[in-house]
Amino acid sequence: MPDKMGTEGKLSGKELDEKEKVREEIEKLRKEIQYHDWRYYVLNDPIISDAEYDNLLRRLKELEEKYPDLITPDSPTQRVGEKIEGEFPTFPHSIPMLSLDNAFSEEEIYEFEERLKRFIGDEGIVFEYSVEPKVDGVSIEIIYENGVFTKALTRGDGVYGEDVSPNVKTIKSIPLRLLGDNIPEYIEVRGEIFMKRDEFEKLNKELLSQGKKPFANPRNACAGSLKQIDPAETAKRKLDAVFYGNGIIRGVEIKNQKELLENLKNWGFKVVPEWKIVKGIKETIEHINHIYSKHKEFPFESDGVVIKVNDFKLRSILGEKAKSPRWAIAYKFPAEEVTTRLLWVEFQVGRTGTLTPVAILEPVRISGVLVSRATLHNFDEIRRKNIKIGDWVWVKRSGDVIPEVIKSIEDRRKGIEIDIEEPKKCPACGADLYRPEDEVALRCPNMSCPAQLIERVKHLVSRNAFDIEGLGETFIENLVSKGIIKDISDVFYLRKIDLLKFQGVGNILATKIIERINKKKEIPLHRFIFALGIRHVGESVAKMIAKRFKTLDSFLKANYQEIASIYGLGPAVAQSVVSFLKDEKNKMSIKRMLEAGVKVLDYKEEDQQIKKGKLSGKIFVFTGTLKSMTREEAKKLVIENGGKVTDTITSSVSYLVVGDLEGKTTTSKLQKAEKLGIKKITEEEFLKMIKE
Repeated sequence: MPDKMGTEGKLSGKELDEKEKVREEIEKLRKEIQYHDWRYYVLNDPIISDAEYDNLLRRLKELEEKYPDLITPDSPTQRVGEKIEGEFPTFPHSIPMLSLDNAFSEEEIYEFEERLKRFIGDEGIVFEYSVEPKVDGVSIEIIYENGVFTKALTRGDGVYGEDVSPNVKTIKSIPLRLLGDNIPEYIEVRGEIFMKRDEFEKLNKELLSQGKKPFANPRNACAGSLKQIDPAETAKRKLDAVFYGNGIIRGVEIKNQKELLENLKNWGFKVVPEWKIVKGIKETIEHINHIYSKHKEFPFESDGVVIKVNDFKLRSILGEKAKSPRWAIAYKFPAEEVTTRLLWVEFQVGRTGTLTPVAILEPVRISGVLVSRATLHNFDEIRRKNIKIGDWVWVKRSGDVIPEVIKSIEDRRKGIEIDIEEPKKCPACGADLYRPEDEVALRCPNMSCPAQLIERVKHLVSRNAFDIEGLGETFIENLVSKGIIKDISDVFYLRKIDLLKFQGVGNILATKIIERINKKKEIPLHRFIFALGIRHVGESVAKMIAKRFKTLDSFLKANYQEIASIYGLGPAVAQSVVSFLKDEKNKMSIKRMLEAGVKVLDYKEEDQQIKKGKLSGKIFVFTGTLKSMTREEAKKLVIENGGKVTDTITSSVSYLVVGDLEGKTTTSKLQKAEKLGIKKITEEEFLKMIKE
């Protein structure tokens, strides 16, 4: 009969007694160390010295080295594991990690509650809300089984997340085993991992001293730290975490957000600070103002407040929309504006040749981000705002929007400021610049321009095009500058030997990148058209074109009349597409991609079925900056409600949605709309159309 006792079955009685004593001491040490970790990293209230703590940890290591079979995954000695081999594996979230709708004013918070009341069908209901600071970090879900840490997943795309467990285990404020009583048999805890402001500053100083590029903000630094292949490197970054939500819970009944936060704290987690349960929107706004007055004191960056219905039963009744829960909303703090000096102006060339003047600023921190560059839009804007090199200027940054120079401070001039002159030549390739009729932007006509090529390759590999991971901006710049990529089609001819020429790229990484490229060679027609980077052809226009022509062959033979006749498009799009397809260099690029094994799938109606909805039959164009959403989010909203979006004003357009024109009195789209008698509506009127 086999010995089921394993190695312990071979020990003498005395040795077994000794081992049992060691097991008890190990368990006692683990609990002690975990308790002191909680006091130090969660409560910030240690009760022993560092030396005493080190002695406890040293003793535990000695015992585990003597009896390695007693080591468990949740032991404090196991926080830093071995290097990660291969890619981070992905796993599905049992409940999707949805994003939140945004509100930017008190009126929109009141509207949020009105929507809840209408959905419930009770105008007199008084909602309880949990009002919590919004943490600007990396969303995480940690799974505990019988109180023990088993897996940590990033948010990913909301449906699938990457398993970053080895790196998350290095964060000492996250328990490897839950504390206290009433521990659930299974729980998915959700929160945010972040890098403290002082640790961020320290890390950037270290990177600069090594001649490396610093991180733009703590969130980027945190995300980069979580993706280290060596957990020891992540441990050095001293990340932290707070928690505020959950997925599935089994074994414990939790009825509301208040109970959840209290339980999380009792189980050993840091929870979001300054949270409060309030009744109605008036109390909600009062606590928002309180959090706003405190948000600079938080150890993490915070750009707003999250408002959640407290009662979990009500949440289940309210349910979710396609990408966000109905029962929660994020209120964003007002855009922050600061003053700094404009030191110089550089000219950035986009993928379609558009030249954008960029202000080089004396570095200044705005909403937690160190800003040294800001857009000046175009030369009409520079003249209108009377901006000069050497000026003190106001700079604004709102959310993830690119910082912009709002205006100059003329009263602070000393008479040594320099006018910003329009360049005559492309700064990247030296070609003569030109300004198309009815446009404010200067353009470079050279399609071989290296700056355009870099942007076109970035566009080609982006998520909504070929979606090839691993080819970041710096990597692409190096590939172009060294002449390895001379055309967008060269992406599909990259070899391992090409990638191994770059510092930091080893055999494993080079192999992965080539594998990723090969896996993404099959692509639907609409995404292929979008990936080509044709001017005026965004995602929605690419889908409309794909629906009309169905196959790649038909699209490549398309003429001006066929494209212009597509409902919702017009002469500008048609001319741009035809010019692109007639260009011999573009023809060769497409041919080389197909020869490299790129397979373009025919359009299928069921894949791109146009929804029936409130905006069916209506075509929208947007101009100006929207305050409640990005332009892309607005376009998706139109499509989700059955409408269509185009970038060009034609007689078939139903509405021109006019956002903030940033001081301009008109735009070319506005002028064309007025000539054609197209109805102009505000962002608020557009949102009202959808609500009604």
